[in-house]
Amino acid sequence: MTRTPVLALATAVVLGWSSLAFAANADPADACVVVDTDMDIDDLMTIPMVVGARHVAAIVTTEGYTLPALGASAVSRLVAEPGQRRIPVIVGAAVNRPEADIAETFGDYVLVFRKLMNRLNNFLPAELPPTPASDDFVRQISDAASHCSRVDILLIGGFTSFRHYGPALRAKTGRVVITGRPAEGDPELEAGESFNCVYDRPSCETVFGEQLPGLDHTYVDVPRGDCDTTPNRAGCVGTVYGPTLAMVHRLGPVGLPNTLRQILLGESASWAVDTWEQSGYGGRTMFWDQSTALALLEPDLFRPVGAHVETVLSPADFADRWAALTNLSATYA
Repeated sequence: MTRTPVLALATAVVLGWSSLAFAANADPADACVVVDTDMDIDDLMTIPMVVGARHVAAIVTTEGYTLPALGASAVSRLVAEPGQRRIPVIVGAAVNRPEADIAETFGDYVLVFRKLMNRLNNFLPAELPPTPASDDFVRQISDAASHCSRVDILLIGGFTSFRHYGPALRAKTGRVVITGRPAEGDPELEAGESFNCVYDRPSCETVFGEQLPGLDHTYVDVPRGDCDTTPNRAGCVGTVYGPTLAMVHRLGPVGLPNTLRQILLGESASWAVDTWEQSGYGGRTMFWDQSTALALLEPDLFRPVGAHVETVLSPADFADRWAALTNLSATYA
């Protein structure tokens, strides 16, 4: 399904845009995206970017910051906008990592964010019942993408699910765009230091070593700097690639952009760079998955840095682009 010119124009007028450049995606009508997510806070801010600009055939939930069945319920609620196309949300693979091991390996903040994201950043008063899992999620994904001549895959979580469904989609896989850096070629950031890899290392090693070779794949990271852990000290403001209150206030007043705005502003301490020092959370969120989505949608805005790519935009320009793309999700592509 593609956005009709009338709906695109109506959305642009409501949101005060002067251009429909984002809506005029040059991809063929039967090119699709599969989004693979562990539904952390940056995933929450990423999924709307894609569903407004590209035809998302399916969203797959993989264990990581959330568990697949509960994550699928949260994602389903996120994209359940009245009058919009129903996007299949598929419960992917789990490794059932014990909570004690998660806390020891990553810190308590992972489990804090798990509870937070099960309720859509505390937007819901209680977590939803888990989505029933299928005995054959690979078949579900294949069926959801059966009408697609090409499937681009956005990997913004771990590799546990992709390890299984990647081979089934390989013949028509276009681009695979991945949050993070490869282990080889970026020695300063080993695979063991990447959450998505170390959470399920065997799947990561299988995907990196056996499945990605031969595919058009790209690793994406954010530009790093000395201010990344102190974004509000003198000389640092505006230099860190992290989400701000101002950019969320630019989301539109209707549909999914408005829903996302309410979700984020209702619990801004979990993500806003403006209040990192007072957040009380263990994590520090940056434009990780948002960058991966932008690299899929507009690869010309990135440059190679070693074996991965980084945006050429400034933090402020990146925030503007995020808001514009997210506002497209007032109507699902």
